[in-house]
Amino acid sequence: MSEREGNNEDLREKLVPQLKGKLWYCLEQQVKNELPAGVNYSPKFINALVELTFTQLVEIGGDLEAFARHAGRETIVVDDMMLMLRKSPELQSLLLQKLEKDASGGPVAAARASKR
Repeated sequence: MSEREGNNEDLREKLVPQLKGKLWYCLEQQVKNELPAGVNYSPKFINALVELTFTQLVEIGGDLEAFARHAGRETIVVDDMMLMLRKSPELQSLLLQKLEKDASGGPVAAARASKR
């Protein structure tokens, strides 16, 4: 193993638990907000959601990186995400709506405009 690969592995060992902890918090908040009052869930349930979600996000991230590399870019762009969602027109539509809303005066648009 090269020194760079070793450094990447060290970084991964530090970051993955932190990311999963933050994901745990977000998923638990979402579950609390979505479940009807009086419905209980266990930490094992949240842990299963964390593992499933984390695995899915890693897979999606790898696919997005591959799409960008195939296009000769180092940066993932909206077109890569649209390609990822090509079999989910409903999600594509929601993403486009969100992008249009952000472009028409949301905080993202203001930040972009101030950089110009």
